[in-house]
Amino acid sequence: MAVFLRDDVASSTGVVSCDWFAMSCKLTKERDGVPPQVPPGWYALRMSETAVWAERWFLLDPDGNKVATVLCSPRSPKIPALSAQVQIANRFLYYDDFKEVTNLVLDLFSLVPSGLSRIDLCCDFEMSETMYETYLALAKKDARIKGAHESVSWWKDIPSDKLNGIPMCHDVPNQVNWGGAESTFHWKIYYKWLELARAEPDDQKPWILDTWRYWGLRERYVWRVEVSISHSNGLRVWNGQKMSPFEWYDNRVRLFQDLYADKVVIRRNEGHADRRNDTILPFLEVDGVKSVKHALAETSRDESDPERRLVCKLWGELQQSDTQCNPLLVSMLRRDILELCERPSNVWVLQRMFGVDETAIAKALDIPPLDKSGV
Repeated sequence: MAVFLRDDVASSTGVVSCDWFAMSCKLTKERDGVPPQVPPGWYALRMSETAVWAERWFLLDPDGNKVATVLCSPRSPKIPALSAQVQIANRFLYYDDFKEVTNLVLDLFSLVPSGLSRIDLCCDFEMSETMYETYLALAKKDARIKGAHESVSWWKDIPSDKLNGIPMCHDVPNQVNWGGAESTFHWKIYYKWLELARAEPDDQKPWILDTWRYWGLRERYVWRVEVSISHSNGLRVWNGQKMSPFEWYDNRVRLFQDLYADKVVIRRNEGHADRRNDTILPFLEVDGVKSVKHALAETSRDESDPERRLVCKLWGELQQSDTQCNPLLVSMLRRDILELCERPSNVWVLQRMFGVDETAIAKALDIPPLDKSGV
């Protein structure tokens, strides 16, 4: 068989974790290149410079495990001199002392967090036959993700002798990912066990396998859905407030559930003029609500935002009488405007520039009424 699949059951445990945690920080004073004072048995190793940062440090614990990478002393004068970045090593994201370790790193380098430069949230689960059929349809472009213009599938030729003689077929759809280069959210679904099984000894990540065993997941069946989030300072959650880096970590389960429920809707490509009539295919069953929203800028210029400019052009074209005579073109315009209106600022600019309210926008797009946060 191509992959290990469990028999279909009503539900399966999903384990949510944080798999990448990188903070933007500010130094309390300029660096002088002197190594930080570390606890007995720990090491601070200065590594080679990067194109952006003149100082790159590895912090190691007494067992020689890398705890964090610290980047500081920017080379470009365009970057504030006190800027820095901290990436916590993967293993410590799965341990209970994550905060203790992270605070130690910040204290050693006299750093104050200013936000997250990147956080990855993931859910590990056992792949069933029904779910794999949906995944395969997505990989073959027979299905699509809501709001994603394009997904990319990665297929692998897997000789059996590379996996300790475990019989597996060739040409396996090992990964599907989607999310534009400028998108805040980048998603992927992939065969996590296969990735670990083929990894070099230094990249085996036994702490992930330990997590699976603790929650009763059988490792050969385990796949992962993962979202990589950048520009978190531009997001607002629940009460409209910006969250601190530790709040993102503490609320990782709820955040993943809400993002998945809102963003990952898989529909079969059935050719309906209104694509919302295409069949929703079964995959993970996740309870969540739309709680993560893009923040509106305090000040803005309509003509400076390409998305706002585009939504106005599309809206204007939709109102043309000759356009209205072309059902296919109307369907395409409605779909694109609908996706743009997922960002509240684009709804706002339609209201301002064309004098329409939420009811008029919904009627033109042939959808239920909009709420004030968007679609």
